[in-house]
Amino acid sequence: MKKIIIGLGNPGPRYVFTRHNVGFLTVDRFVELNKRYIDYKKISAKTFEGFETNEYVIVKPITYMNLSGQSLFELKKKYGEIEAQNVIVVYDDVELDLGKMRIRPKGSAGGHNGVKSIIGALNSDDFARIRIGVNKKPPYMDLADYVLSEFSKNELENIYKIIDPACEALEELLNEDVQNVMNKFNGKNFLDA
Repeated sequence: MKKIIIGLGNPGPRYVFTRHNVGFLTVDRFVELNKRYIDYKKISAKTFEGFETNEYVIVKPITYMNLSGQSLFELKKKYGEIEAQNVIVVYDDVELDLGKMRIRPKGSAGGHNGVKSIIGALNSDDFARIRIGVNKKPPYMDLADYVLSEFSKNELENIYKIIDPACEALEELLNEDVQNVMNKFNGKNFLDA
């Protein structure tokens, strides 16, 4: 069974540089960084678009965040049964400071509706995840408004300082034990680098 990388976000130009789209930004950058070495084949269906290689599949659900798990049903039709341990999900985290990421081998949705949908579709929370910090919401903002707000110019520059290390972590998760990858990346502030 191929590994499946799922970057979470919302489709369309309105959402490209919003906090909720860090997963999309990361997997897009991952493909860009690897294009010289890897032959990607474009794939798409009613609920996702992405890329396929011999070893893994990269998926961007296009159902909007809260229904991200629907993409897995179409992926099952294409690739057969999907084991949760073969899935890696990349997404935004409002509990982490900008400049940090946290890798985990499994866990709850932690209030993230996209992850909740993935857990429901897999009937398991036993999949690796890369959570990328987008800062806590200001007290005067609603959470939904905050995650759908665009990064400031300065924040966007800083997000791209995190995305490349996140891509490196993603590459390592495809080939290494998750604990080793956690030890290497967790706890660092990539804005200090």
